[in-house]
Amino acid sequence: MPTQGLNPGDRVVDLAALVVSVAVATGAVTGALLVWLIKRGWLAAAAAFVVGAMIGFVLGSALARVSYRTGDRATTVVKVGSASLASTIPVGLLGGLGTSIGIALVALWAFSATSPAGTLFRVAIGCGVGLGLLFACVASLA
Repeated sequence: MPTQGLNPGDRVVDLAALVVSVAVATGAVTGALLVWLIKRGWLAAAAAFVVGAMIGFVLGSALARVSYRTGDRATTVVKVGSASLASTIPVGLLGGLGTSIGIALVALWAFSATSPAGTLFRVAIGCGVGLGLLFACVASLA
């Protein structure tokens, strides 16, 4: 009878690393998209891509530290496979939505006079959900 735990050589998904990865990608894409929608300039969008990735890294690291790391520097892992989707989807959504809402708040603060808040949040949440689910599925099944 096979064991339920992990065995040496098993492929695993590090949930803290997944949060950070999703947050960096979501920050970059959401930042660039929101600034392009506001300013309609590709140079500003390229700068927002880089700044959004940096903000995503900071937010993702904070979320990962609070959610998936213990005091003794250990991290939570799950075995790769379709059964891990139940664990990776919430992780992807946490990183994606947390970062996209943070980026939308920064964009709203930076461009408050020229940006409709409802549109910014709808676009940001769409990016967060889409990228969060994409990263969760790829991490679980690849």
